[in-house]
Formats: sequence, structure tokens, C-alpha cells
Amino acid sequence: MIPPVDSSVGGHDGEAAGPAPPSDMRLGAVSARDPEDLLPAVAAAVGQALDLSTVDIWTFAPDADTLCCRAFWTREPASAGGMVGTVVALDQSHDLRRLVLTAEVVERHADDDKLSAAEAAALRQRGFLSHIDVPLLAGAEVLGIMTVADARRVRRLTGKERTQLSALCRLVAVVLRTTDLHERERGRGRHLLELLESGRGMAAGYRMEDAAESARSEVRRLLSGISCDTDVVQQQGSGAFVLLPPGGGGSRPWKADALARQALERQQPEQGRTAHDDARLLVPLVADGRAFGLLQITAPLPRRFRNDEIEMIRLLADQTAVAFATVRAYRDLESRSATDSVTGLYSRWYFYERLYAEVARGRRYEQPLSVIVVDLDGYEPLLAESEEARRNAVLTGFSRALKGSLRDRVDVAFRLGGGRFALLLPNTPGVDAGAGLVAERVRATLEESRLRDDDLGALGRFTVSLGVAESPRHAEDADDLASAAEEAARRAAAAGGNQVVFSDATV
Repeated sequence: MIPPVDSSVGGHDGEAAGPAPPSDMRLGAVSARDPEDLLPAVAAAVGQALDLSTVDIWTFAPDADTLCCRAFWTREPASAGGMVGTVVALDQSHDLRRLVLTAEVVERHADDDKLSAAEAAALRQRGFLSHIDVPLLAGAEVLGIMTVADARRVRRLTGKERTQLSALCRLVAVVLRTTDLHERERGRGRHLLELLESGRGMAAGYRMEDAAESARSEVRRLLSGISCDTDVVQQQGSGAFVLLPPGGGGSRPWKADALARQALERQQPEQGRTAHDDARLLVPLVADGRAFGLLQITAPLPRRFRNDEIEMIRLLADQTAVAFATVRAYRDLESRSATDSVTGLYSRWYFYERLYAEVARGRRYEQPLSVIVVDLDGYEPLLAESEEARRNAVLTGFSRALKGSLRDRVDVAFRLGGGRFALLLPNTPGVDAGAGLVAERVRATLEESRLRDDDLGALGRFTVSLGVAESPRHAEDADDLASAAEEAARRAAAAGGNQVVFSDATV
């Protein structure tokens, strides 16, 4: 029996225990190649050195419990295509399971009396007289399997050939480890670039739910080979925790256990197991030394999360924390200096702050953005004839009616000054099925309303003129978009008021 190969035995600089490979098969013979070309080169060298018919090298993926063919060599090049990339589940083969679990070499020869009928049939079907599977190990870790076969004659390897194959397998195990590290580093670089881009997208958001959804999406991408669940937990100003569920549903209370509290106190990732024995990773969301919540990732893995996986999730958590901090700062701003003192709506300067951000966000994600400018019909006579208390009461009552006709958590209302207001509608087209419906609902609501003040009593009935413009259909620039909506509102007022007019601007 050929001994299984452990690439971790021996020195650290390519030094291997046991007999060295033949001179033409030393690691230096292929070390100058690109890492992606190492496995095919080694497979060819093994086949030629032992005068075999075929050699194929498979890597083991413990997370998926599969083997994937990474290199295939044959003496007949016309038959070489098609094998590389093949994935085989271990539950499809008892022999493969035995190879991985017990590190046992499996040999089959056509002239073996102990060969079962099924095994003999499998050999004949593939056209082999000898077929040997050898597990490749690094310590206790199974890196993969090398299969060597001969279709010309029964090959019961001599002692010298077994020693040679053992040395060659040691080289293959080293190459497997090298290519795995190369691919991880290349993947890490790619993930870093993608995380940088996703972080820009998060920074453009203005809701905790948006940042949470981005985080969940990025975890799925970063851990694409793992079936996992991601919970995004927000820590509120009071110290309480809420879970931000997928789909934009309402948040619900979340209780931090000892492991979660430890992760927050240390501001470091912590690992554990769930009650169902799934792997559990908790990564705190920390920005400027302040904790904003946690990412909790669970997966049905028999192992712990690896260091490279944790590093990527931690970088993502840092970006999510910055996004949470930005959202909280926005909210603080909105509740203080960003509001109009008379109506309580957001102010003119904050409208333009949000407008610039939403235009940039819509451009980045190719989403429409609509602006509706609302002019209060008859505001100039009201300004000339009424006292300040009544004017303010009319504006306050109008603002309440305006907000009551908007879509909750979607549309945002602003007072631009005087009797002019604006509505910002993210991810909404400026057509009848989108912003047009919102504008018409606002118009009808105000027409039917009878404004009233607790102290002044009835204030009367008012109507509005509305102008609608959409980015990028009517304007690509934020200032141009606002101007297009204002021009449409002027045309609505000039036509008698109490109507909705769409911009006729073109880009």
C-alpha cells in the first residue's frame, strides 16, 4: 500500500521527508511557472516520469463536501478535454468518502481476484487495467486526491516506483498548497476592491435598512461558497438592540447573549456554535471607537470560520459601521438644524443637500429620482392680507395635510420658502405610475381639505400647483432637476392652478 502523503513533514523551504523526487521532478523544475499553471505541469510530469496513461489531480472542498478536478494529463492529447472543472460530491462514492475520511490509498487492478464485479465493471468501462487513488495531506487536512491509471498493462508498482510516487505526491501536495494560497490572495485582492466600491455605495445611503441590506448582500458575495445566514443588529442610543430584517420590514428587539456582549466590549470578532451546532461569527460594528451594532453570521460548517474569511467580514463591518454613523448623523441633523421653524418640514438648504446625494446615488445604481415642486395657490394675497399668526397657521395646516398624503418612509417633504414646497421621491419614475400618482394625490388631498387651527378656527380651503421632473429623463444635474420641476410648477400656476404639470425639459 502506498503511504498517504503529508506535505507538512520535513523542512519549511521545500524540504521534504523521505527520498527526494527524481532530479527532473524537483520543485525547482516547475517553480518558475505561474501558480495557475503549476498543477497541469506537475500532472504531466508525474505521468511522464512513471510512464502512465492518465493522471488527474482533484482538490477537496470540505465546506461543500466535494472534489473538483484541477488538472488532467493523458498520453492521448485529443482525449484531454472535459475533465478539468468536474465536481463530484463525496456522497456519490463510498471509495471517495473513504479516501477523504481515512486517508486510505485505493488500488484496483484488472487481475485482482478480490476485485468486486462492480469494481471490475468500472475499470472496464473506463478502459483501465490499473487505477490508483492517493490522498494528499497537510497534517490532518486533506488537500485533495491524485489518481494515476494505466490502460496498457496492469501496473503493480515496484518498491522503487512506490517510493518515487510518494515523492511525486509530496510535490503535488506542496503545489496544491501553493496554488490555494495564490488563489486566496488573488481573491482577497479582488474582494478588497469590491468592498471599497460597496463602501462608497453604503456611504451614499441615508437609512439604516439600506446599509443593512448592503451588508447582507456583501456577506453572500464574500462567502459565496458557504450557505450562511446574516443578521444585522443595530445598537440604539439607549443601549438596546434591534434586528434589522431583510426586505425593509420593521425592526424588532434583539437580546445580546454573553458572546455578543464580549464581542462588543472587546470590539473584536468572536466565534462560537449555535444551539443547532452551526458555526457562529459575531463581528462588532465600530466607528471612531463607538459601537453601532453587530453582524451575526451563522453557517452549517463543521469547522470554525477561517482567518481570511473573518478579515473580509471585519472590513465589511467597518464600512457598515461608518454607514450607520453617517445615517445617525443625518438623523441628528434632520431633527435639529435641518428643519423649518414654522412647518416642521425639512428646510431649503437640506433639500439641496439631499437632492445632490440622491442624484449621485440614482446615477450610481441607475435608479430614477423624481422631484415635485408644490406651490400654494393664493399665497401672495395671503401674505399681503393676513397677519403673521394666520399665515403661519395656514402653512402649518397645509404641511400636515401635505405629509399625510405622502408615502411613509419613501417620500420626503421640504419647505423651500414662502408658499413653495418640494417633495423628493427616491427610486420613483416621473410618470403616471410613479411621481404622477403621488402629485395627483397631493393635489386632490389639498383640494378636499378644510384647514383649521385650534386657536384661530377655520382657515379656509386652498389648492396647489405641482410641477414634476425626473432624473435622468428631464435633467441629469441636481440643480437642473430642481429648476425643471420649478418651471413645471410655474406653468401649472399660470394655467389656473390646482393641477399637475410634467416637465418638458429634455436631456
